[in-house]
Parts: sequence; C-alpha cells; structure tokens
Amino acid sequence: MKLIFPLILAAVAIPLAVQADDDIDDAARNAFNSFEEAWQGGDAKGIGALFDKDSKVALQLQESGSYSRDQAISIIKKYFEANSVVSLELSKDGYQGSSSPYATYGYEYTDADGRKQSARLYVALSKKNGRYVVTRIAVMGK
Repeated sequence: MKLIFPLILAAVAIPLAVQADDDIDDAARNAFNSFEEAWQGGDAKGIGALFDKDSKVALQLQESGSYSRDQAISIIKKYFEANSVVSLELSKDGYQGSSSPYATYGYEYTDADGRKQSARLYVALSKKNGRYVVTRIAVMGK
C-alpha cells in the first residue's frame, strides 16, 4: 500500500503540472499555427484572414499604428515585399495563455538590401465572435 499511494499521486500530479504549463486552448494554438504558416510563406492575405473584419489591428513593422483589416493587409504585403522570411521559431517560452494569448518567436529575415537580420516577432490574439483573431503583430530588434 505504501508503494501504491506515491504512484497514484504521481499519476495525478504529472498531468496537472503539464496542463498548468500548457494553459492555451486548442483554438488559440490553431490560430497561432495558421499565423506561423502564413508568416513563413509571406502570405499577407493568409494573415489577414486571421483579423477581425470590424476591429483595428496594431502593427509595429516598418510602419506602426492601429489599422483596419484592409490597411493592415496592405502594410503587411509591403513588409513582405521588402523583407524575405528566413526562419521563424517559437521561443523557448512558447505560447502564453489567458484571455488574450500571445506568442513570441525568434525571427530571421533578409531586408531590402539583402542583409540578414534577426528580430523577435510578437503576436497577440483576442477572442472575438467565438474565434481567436490576431490583434497585434510587432517585429522588434533583438
């Protein structure tokens, strides 16, 4: 009996510890996965599909501000025309859950002059009308 209790405790505690570290729901994770795929492909329209049509999107790229969905897609398209994605890797901290989940990435790209650059890419989501939408994208120097 002394051996069984620690095994039962471990069987309950380990999944709870993993769940505490991974507190982001599947819908948010799917939105991040869609964002990652579109960003790596330089697909401004794919990223735009993750915006809410009636809300502003905060961008901090070559231009910074709060934009409508169509304006944000246009700015992201210009950004990709001047910068080619080399790599995008979710940071070791991964996704952060809550009512407004966010993710940070290590990001490398080639700029308009052909120079390889390193930065951090920050993406925030909010839940709107039952789905997660991208509300902020920021490229920040390392």
